[in-house]
Amino acid sequence: MKNLEDELKRLKDDGRTFLGMDGGDIKSSIWFCGIEFGGKLDDMVEYYKSPTVRFNSIEEFDLPIPYRKDAGGYKNSFYDRYLSAMYINLFKDEKLKNGYDISDRIDEIIQNELYNKNSKIFKLNLYPLGKKDTSWDKDITNKTLITKDQYYNEIFDKRKMFMKELVNKFNPRRIICTVTNGMEEEFVNAFLNRNKIVDISSEYIKTTSKKEFKISKYKTNKITVIVIPFLGRCNLNSYNDVIFMADYLRNNYF
Repeated sequence: MKNLEDELKRLKDDGRTFLGMDGGDIKSSIWFCGIEFGGKLDDMVEYYKSPTVRFNSIEEFDLPIPYRKDAGGYKNSFYDRYLSAMYINLFKDEKLKNGYDISDRIDEIIQNELYNKNSKIFKLNLYPLGKKDTSWDKDITNKTLITKDQYYNEIFDKRKMFMKELVNKFNPRRIICTVTNGMEEEFVNAFLNRNKIVDISSEYIKTTSKKEFKISKYKTNKITVIVIPFLGRCNLNSYNDVIFMADYLRNNYF
């Protein structure tokens, strides 16, 4: 990804770009998907100038694969820190028990493993461009000439084709989507063809603090997409909630 302008051209032409995806090990069996890059478009430009952002070329694919050398200036992202807590309880022998006094463990994972080349996961985002929140940012139109209608229709359709291409090429076993209210279908359609789904189920679970969260599962013969609440923003918005969800997923879905 030499510069943002090149990737914007790819985005408009055929959608085949990792723009807005944090990356990691694309050959891992577990992928995570968030909504979009957490920051405005100018923040995204600075991100891709950062020395922490790297790309790995592999023979099997014609595009360089993103990953992070370290956390750089992004170690305080709430989403990334919550995902690091989930990562520990999904993949590490020594599990987190609660949300207290875990800062050092989180720092270690986010710095050395979460989106690094040797990660246990690959991290995507549903949409390619950074925004301050999920509402439309007119700055995108001003700086890229992409309208809101183009972004959520023509460009998103191409984005979904690229994400399905990645799934077909690298065959992850599970994709865990962290969604806000009302977005579940958009995530599922980004990865799966409806006529290929063989099993759909959902359940509501209660945490020890009596909060209730929904988990949905969409299974095909090759892959399972698991939909859970977003990490933060009035969803899974505490370490205790995230740890509870990670333990539940490990025991019931892995």
